[in-house]
Amino acid sequence: MPERNRPHRLTRRTFAVGAAASATLAALTACVENSDSQSTPTATVPSTSVAEPTPTQGTIASPVPAYEDATKWLGRTLSIATWGGDFESAQGEAFFRPFEAQTGAQIQTKNADIARMIDQVDTNAVTWDLMTIEMGRVLSLAREGYLTPIDYNIVDKTPLIPEFALQHGVGMACYSTVIVYSPALVAQPATWSDFWNVSPPVEGEASDPAQVRTLPHTAVGTLEFALLADGVSVDDLYPLDVERAFANLNRIYPNVPVWYEDGKLPIEMTIAGQAGMAAGWNVRVDQFGEDEAIDMIWDGGMIAGDAWVIPAGAPNADVAMDFVNFATRAIPSANFSRLVPYGPVNLNSFPLIREDHHPLLPTSPENLDVQFIQNWNWWSDNLEEVQARFNQWIIDGPPPAE
Repeated sequence: MPERNRPHRLTRRTFAVGAAASATLAALTACVENSDSQSTPTATVPSTSVAEPTPTQGTIASPVPAYEDATKWLGRTLSIATWGGDFESAQGEAFFRPFEAQTGAQIQTKNADIARMIDQVDTNAVTWDLMTIEMGRVLSLAREGYLTPIDYNIVDKTPLIPEFALQHGVGMACYSTVIVYSPALVAQPATWSDFWNVSPPVEGEASDPAQVRTLPHTAVGTLEFALLADGVSVDDLYPLDVERAFANLNRIYPNVPVWYEDGKLPIEMTIAGQAGMAAGWNVRVDQFGEDEAIDMIWDGGMIAGDAWVIPAGAPNADVAMDFVNFATRAIPSANFSRLVPYGPVNLNSFPLIREDHHPLLPTSPENLDVQFIQNWNWWSDNLEEVQARFNQWIIDGPPPAE
């Protein structure tokens, strides 16, 4: 990653002021929820209207270089498992239909389900050729033999962010978990230390919404934010100091009434004035349009993403591998980011995206510079143990003060 040697706190509000003449930036998302999390309390929030998904730009119709033979895969059908909704609609416009037009292949979409993919491989009855999953799941599934290695003689990883070119998966698009806040309740934060700077609630008194925080019901990211709040530098985050992270989480625990699973919840609570700050996905913030009740900063955000993977034993692995190369080229990647506020993995995509849209994308140079990328290796090695401890800690709460 680039050196993080300068502050950059361009928020959605300051962007809107500087680009008032641009189109309304609003996009729905279908991020994959963490299927391993336990249930959490549910906050009651007023109904919040969601802006209709509006592309920032139309897609580029130019053919992808080296994909100009409309008979290349004529007669072949590619089965792709994805997650539906506007996320899949954007995939269709940016990836699926152009690949069909430029290679002659036919694409069928299926409802993604990791357990079903595992069952297909276990029973030697694989019918899916390609799937999108969280980057954080790639290593564990690969170690268990469920994924086909990526052939980087076919997939050109040269222009891709290196952390998103794994042995068994290639990044599709990126999103970030960032600090979101209510300008009506709190001053603009600069770091996770500001997020942690709270006064504990007083027993018997109503909570001050400005002192309320919301965090995800997952150790992934939450431990990193706790360490950043405690003064650990981004460059020194990994391997995570788990004990230090839990010690700092103990400090903020009384101010977190809800450890959420639904990615909309922290945004809804912040807009409703029920929380001063929250950790939330940038794509969920944009889902609600240019709402004056919420803002966000990129500093200290954690970049994650979704990956293209090929199940072991996929019947059309050759076509799938070529599709992965196609989908990660500059034009298709730019087209996806022109439709929804995910960052492209191909850094050559940015010249194809309107410049005033760059500040809203997680992997634009100015935003990449002040964030960190989730360490897939560390979490693959430690997730089960650390998440189990985290789940129990949420139930038990901090240990009694000595």
